[in-house]
Amino acid sequence: MQKLKELFDFFDKNSDGVISRSELIELVEVLLSERGLGKSSKILKEFDINQNGVIDFEEFIELAKELLVITD
Repeated sequence: MQKLKELFDFFDKNSDGVISRSELIELVEVLLSERGLGKSSKILKEFDINQNGVIDFEEFIELAKELLVITD
């Protein structure tokens, strides 16, 4: 869980506790090696559970389980 928090904090550039659309675009480009804009829209639609336009840490955990290879 600590590694996930560190990863979340790395992409939360302004330290506001959420990953914004622009931060999510960078995350997609860096971690998934895909063009960020289109993929980030799909990710936001799927993982932004409360529909507030950003990814909070709890939503990020679900995103990571689904899209990233996680090892302890």
